[in-house]
Amino acid sequence: MAELTPALPRILVVDDEALIIRMLNEMLKTRYELLVATSGEEALALAVAAAPELILLDVGLPDLTGYEVCRQLRDNPATRQIPVIFLTNHDERQEILRGFDVGGKDYVLKTAGIMELMARIDTHLQLHRQQAALVVALQQNLIQNDKMASLGHLAAGVAHEINNPMGYIASNLRVLAEYFDQIAGYDRFREELVNGEPTPLTRETIANLRKSHTIDDILEDGANLIRESLEGAERVTRIVQGLKNFSRMDTLECETAALTSCMESALTIAHNELKYVATIRREYDSMEDVLCHPNQLSQVFLNLLVNAGQAIVTPEMGEIVLRSWDDAAFVYASVSDTGKGIPEIIKDRIFDPFFTTKDVSKGTGLGLSISMGIIKKHQGKLLVESVIGKGTTFTVKLPRIPATP
Repeated sequence: MAELTPALPRILVVDDEALIIRMLNEMLKTRYELLVATSGEEALALAVAAAPELILLDVGLPDLTGYEVCRQLRDNPATRQIPVIFLTNHDERQEILRGFDVGGKDYVLKTAGIMELMARIDTHLQLHRQQAALVVALQQNLIQNDKMASLGHLAAGVAHEINNPMGYIASNLRVLAEYFDQIAGYDRFREELVNGEPTPLTRETIANLRKSHTIDDILEDGANLIRESLEGAERVTRIVQGLKNFSRMDTLECETAALTSCMESALTIAHNELKYVATIRREYDSMEDVLCHPNQLSQVFLNLLVNAGQAIVTPEMGEIVLRSWDDAAFVYASVSDTGKGIPEIIKDRIFDPFFTTKDVSKGTGLGLSISMGIIKKHQGKLLVESVIGKGTTFTVKLPRIPATP
């Protein structure tokens, strides 16, 4: 089997001088994948579209200065982590400091030798990759910590959800034990009558005997107790399975799962917290599977459900609606509430880490940020619509599994 060739690091070269571009291409093409922009606007567009690992940026460009391009790169969340090395013909101290002030990581004179240039590039590529690895590790840690915090916050409610059916299962078993003793007593008494009489028992005698021991009532009530106990046991099983799905460590490989099953798993965990503030309505129009980490998506929906419940602040019961649908390319799932809504002024900040409008005891400001990260990792989008006083809808949009030919 042929081995895959590792991808070359992708570098964006921004310069309007054809000679410089040609020279850099000859020097660097065997070690790096080079992209070229000859203006500041083109560089900004390519940086977003192609996501290079490093940018070599000329200071003097025809439309924007290199300093302005760097500043805009830093202001854009999609490009702010890309290291920028300035290419310049000058080494005046003020120019160098200005480059660092706008976010540049280094500078190289255009007259520098190939070895110096590649040494600078390789150093910043290595630092960039190490930083990216640290960010991934931190995100995984935050995901696990937030998951455990969510479970801790909901633990009392989950315990109640388990204790409630377990309580009536235990009570039903005690009653069934008493009924068993009564049936056993009836059976013994009937055997004594049979053995004591030379002739068979009459129907009337048997009927009176069953009535005196309330056998018919016992059989009817016993069947109801068994049915209730089985329903309670199934409820406990669902809760435990939901906890297991939600809290287990991530698998390395994705699985196929329906978004509706992830929502139901999250709803199992959040049920006790929500049942006092909102009724749940399901409108599932799609059961299509997606390729995903189901427990991570369950965490996303748990965050959305808890937020929906906390957004409903009226004395009357609110409503939370769970929907699913699909089109030719995507599968969608949404969580809608009839809560207070999100003010437009903070709508763009709700996905920022640690941003929260909740009391300290109710939120850390990480739930939506982590949810957005999980959905992005699944190549999807997390969308929000909100109207003050009417409610909010968060929609998860994920790619469909490609059909096999």
